[in-house]
Amino acid sequence: MSFGGILGHAREIEILKGAASSGHVAHAFVFAGPDGIGKKLVATAFARALNCRVSPDDSCGACADCSMMDSSVHPNLIEVCPVDKDGEKDPEGLIRISQIREVQNALRFRVDSGMKVVIVDGADRLVPQAANAFLKTLEEPPPGSVIILVTSKASELLATILSRCQRMNFRPLPDEAVKGFLVENKGLSPNEAGAVARLSGGSISRAALFVDDGSLQKRKEVIERLSSIGPSDTAEALKFAEELSKTDGLDDVLEFIKSWYRDRIVASEGAPYLIANNDMERHLKDAGVGEFNRLCSSFWAVEEARKAIAPPRYANKQLTLEVLILKVSGAHFM
Repeated sequence: MSFGGILGHAREIEILKGAASSGHVAHAFVFAGPDGIGKKLVATAFARALNCRVSPDDSCGACADCSMMDSSVHPNLIEVCPVDKDGEKDPEGLIRISQIREVQNALRFRVDSGMKVVIVDGADRLVPQAANAFLKTLEEPPPGSVIILVTSKASELLATILSRCQRMNFRPLPDEAVKGFLVENKGLSPNEAGAVARLSGGSISRAALFVDDGSLQKRKEVIERLSSIGPSDTAEALKFAEELSKTDGLDDVLEFIKSWYRDRIVASEGAPYLIANNDMERHLKDAGVGEFNRLCSSFWAVEEARKAIAPPRYANKQLTLEVLILKVSGAHFM
């Protein structure tokens, strides 16, 4: 993909295009920002621009170099990502010293044209030995090469690594950009797409997964079910809590519920334009006297439950959720 096909990041792309056209390219970069917003796409587009023989600041998409980049077989493109103990690609895996040694060996070969570009995706997954072995290469890569470290957790990189790189901070995509993508590529209605865009935090990949894995429908079901439980529905509250405790992706479900209470809080304060779940507005209840404090209490109760069942506390899920649902619904033990 060329720069022209990337959503957002106009400022960062303009800087990189200027570097490509002028030939004044930093020896190493850190591309930092939230997951799923296009950092790796920008890094790959930069590699294409640096190796396209037709266009001075972007890739033409038609030459032999661009075709090889499209197929990930260009000799000037070296990609590194976390792997599991068997060497299979795994975002929760690690980047090991053997992978860094392979990069260092590849960088010893001179380039005939363009620039060698090393893209390390998930750079925060570098094991300490690999990170330390990489320091000298980051400080002085061989002539005609550039290293790009892509990470959503720049704070977890060694300070000595950060000091050797030019950092570029990528911001979440605007809601409208994500919404447009979802309407065009996922067939969502504008209302649904707007809700997913806000809930995804500006991440295209997270928004797409939200639709593809059924989370969109699950969110609706959870909100509708929770909204139907009243103060006298103790048995229903306990049943709902038990069902939730057995749900896959419970952390995401609790985030849905938090977003719902956040929406009710902003609605009670007269700011409906800030509602994230704007396709579920019909379930918003009118705020009464003292409603703001109760809604805030419910919001923080959900967050406390989320923390309680997560490491390192590992509280009993069903008991934790029973207490939570009883509290936020106003139900009580008979």
